[in-house]
Amino acid sequence: MLLIGDIHINTRYQDKILTELKTIFSTYSDEKTIIFFWDYVYHFAYDRNALLQLYKLFLELFDQGKSVYVLSWNHDRLGDSFVFEEAQKAFDIIQNAKFRMQNSEGWNIQFVTKPKVETIEGEKILLLPFFLPSEIKENTYSPKNEKLKSISDFSTLLEKANHKHEQFSWYINKFLSEQIDRNPNLTIFHHYYINGTSFPWQKSKFNYKDIALNEQFLDIPSIKMISGHLHQPFSHTNYLCLGSVRSTSSLESNQNKYVFQYDTKSKKVTALPLMINPQVMIRSKDAITEAVLLKELQAINEVNKWYFSSPMRDIQFKENTKPKLTNISLTLNVEYIDYDKMNEFIDDDLRKSCKEIRLKKDIENMDSLLNNFKISSDDLNGFSDWKNILQEYMQKKFGSEYPKYEKVLKELKLL
Repeated sequence: MLLIGDIHINTRYQDKILTELKTIFSTYSDEKTIIFFWDYVYHFAYDRNALLQLYKLFLELFDQGKSVYVLSWNHDRLGDSFVFEEAQKAFDIIQNAKFRMQNSEGWNIQFVTKPKVETIEGEKILLLPFFLPSEIKENTYSPKNEKLKSISDFSTLLEKANHKHEQFSWYINKFLSEQIDRNPNLTIFHHYYINGTSFPWQKSKFNYKDIALNEQFLDIPSIKMISGHLHQPFSHTNYLCLGSVRSTSSLESNQNKYVFQYDTKSKKVTALPLMINPQVMIRSKDAITEAVLLKELQAINEVNKWYFSSPMRDIQFKENTKPKLTNISLTLNVEYIDYDKMNEFIDDDLRKSCKEIRLKKDIENMDSLLNNFKISSDDLNGFSDWKNILQEYMQKKFGSEYPKYEKVLKELKLL
């Protein structure tokens, strides 16, 4: 099967995204199952035209005889509706038609908006999409497995929390504990953070206020967790993060992006490289040439491979023959910023080859600067704590005018 992480499709990148994906689908045409993991849109750039192009791709795969699973997450909801809800209804009609019943090949397409356990290519998989708090049902199940029981018992404390996201975390953890207890060798396709866990190559840490899974799930060797959500792909213990298929900002610099081929029989995973819009940041005191850039890209590639060093995962890599320089957004860390003297920073031919070039002031003492920051990192247990800091700052700064700013920040999902 082929696993595709967060797409966040928009007009600017839709053609490159669809072209790259179609190339992979054509190259690996023997793969009969395609799993699209969540986040097709971006809250800050909802683009219905781009979504319709993505829907057209689903139709093409369906027409080729593929089994397509389209799973939803938080970015894929508009109010109480899923962005592909009308498509789901259309396919329900198609798949119940008589000619579909007569088809022996059994391909299908499913828009998954509620949790379900399915056997896909011989493997029992829990499809765990985002769903609305209003859909939460009472769960009194008590797991027999001791570790799962401790997770479930701890989750009951979250049920009584004041924060609505902690209460949501309670339900997700209790539900997942029950599913694993019933299916000890379960594979979980999910889209949640892991509580209180700062992965060595990740800059952020999240908690139950961000809606998160209990970190003890990482210590259960019989299960496998596969997710998107975090845009940097990596593996850690039993957890494989697919990342995103493209960079959504310059903050995702020096991150490789992949589509993943997963063999359910051998359990091997192959990372297939994508180069839709790489954000590359390098430091050099001499003018960068193509040879230097290619060497830097190879070093970045090796670092990204190291992110998949978990001994519980067998990860192989399909090498990219030559990077597409025309897709690269290159940021150069320089001693001073002067766009009139670009020839001092980059070779003219390379400058013409790259998609875009940015200069950034090189701050060598960034670590000491961060250490002097007034807020201790020990006080920040998750992303939601940053939200609290922003909220307190805005309240102090704008006083009685704060509510109108709060409304905008909430619309932007910053609070």
